[in-house]
Amino acid sequence: MLLAFGTSILFGEMLKVGFLLGSPYAFWQISNLTGIDYEIVNKVAFKMGYQLEMYVLPFTSLDPVILNKLDLDIIAGGIHMTQERQKMYNFSIPYAQSGLAIVLRKGLSWNGDVEKVEFVVKQGATGQKIVEQWINEGKKVKYSVFVSNEEIITDLILKRHDAALFDYLNALYISRNYGLSVYKDLIYKVDLGYIILNKQIEQKINETIRDLKNEIPVIISKYVGKVN
Repeated sequence: MLLAFGTSILFGEMLKVGFLLGSPYAFWQISNLTGIDYEIVNKVAFKMGYQLEMYVLPFTSLDPVILNKLDLDIIAGGIHMTQERQKMYNFSIPYAQSGLAIVLRKGLSWNGDVEKVEFVVKQGATGQKIVEQWINEGKKVKYSVFVSNEEIITDLILKRHDAALFDYLNALYISRNYGLSVYKDLIYKVDLGYIILNKQIEQKINETIRDLKNEIPVIISKYVGKVN
């Protein structure tokens, strides 16, 4: 597992945060980490009077066995607070809402019939599970599986496939940066939250998130535009 370390210039207690890499929540821009969750967590640490200690994690590390071995306080990175995950992890209060969206290649007019388009999905991701669920329900859905989001985006830009499934805020980010479109109806909506590994600071983190309720939408809009 690759861990990247960095700190803020503040002094005081340490808030050790594991960021799950993925746009628009936490991603590299040249040599600097940026993103929605990176900015929010920085504000959380500042308001709490903590120094930020950052670790960069692959999304595959979102596993109780792995996380419990890491000496971290919270995990951040566009984490969907699904019912299954809420049974496995201790979450903060929600700080935003996202969901699962369908991103369409440029110029495609679509009526929502999943049998009329060809999908591309990320291996092991929720999108693949949704497509397989449609097939189990008897729908004749065509799809291909890729390893990374970058491959999927390139494939849509080149119009080799018609549609892909992404986290909603990520879908808006992709649409804004690559000229693709987001289908009007979400497959589902879900809250986003931080996994709290250090329960001693849980109350303080939740109070700080509440204090930032007016600033968080501004941060999100900076990356994805207006969220409906």
